[in-house]
Amino acid sequence: LPSVLEYVLDADTDRRQLGQAPRVSFLGRRPADPEHQFSGTVELPWQHAQACIKATFQLQDSIRDKLRPIAVTLAYAIQGARDKRQTRGATLPPLSPVL
Repeated sequence: LPSVLEYVLDADTDRRQLGQAPRVSFLGRRPADPEHQFSGTVELPWQHAQACIKATFQLQDSIRDKLRPIAVTLAYAIQGARDKRQTRGATLPPLSPVL
C-alpha cells in the first residue's frame, strides 16, 4: 500500500513569532497557503522510497534585514494516519505505516 505524506514548509518562523512580517514568499504555493508557507503531498509507493519536492521562494522587495538567515522549517505527517480508530471487538485492520 502506498503512503501519502503531507508536508508544510514554513519560512521565517522565528521572525514571525516576534510579530514581524516574513521576508520571503513562496512561488507556486497553493492559493490557501499564506505567502510564507508551501504545502502539498507526496506519494511514497513502497518502503524506503525517496521523493524530491522543489520549493522556490523570493525575497520581498522592501526588506531591510539582509544579515540574519532565513530559517525554513518542515512539518510532515502521514495522510489519514490520525483518522483510523479501531472499534471494540473488531478484527485488527491492516497495519498503517509510521514515521
